[in-house]
Amino acid sequence: MGMLEFALIFSIVIALYNLQQMKMVLKEKGHTVDTFKGLLEDHRKFKDLLRSEPDEKRKIKYRQTLNGLYFSLLGAVLFGIMVMRARL
Repeated sequence: MGMLEFALIFSIVIALYNLQQMKMVLKEKGHTVDTFKGLLEDHRKFKDLLRSEPDEKRKIKYRQTLNGLYFSLLGAVLFGIMVMRARL
């Protein structure tokens, strides 16, 4: 396994971690959260929660979680493309 495959796996693990953090925050705030379903619905709820959060420190933490999810998903896509190009 080369560095590209390692980077791909690492990006996916970070994305899953950020999804878990989103679900934990939503559950703390009293929203119903399903473990394996409703990822886009949870994403929408999390963005609404981010907009309505009055505490600035929590807002920053929520933004970091959301940005981490976006960057890790982007990394997974880019590294996946690079792995496929290297194999073809």
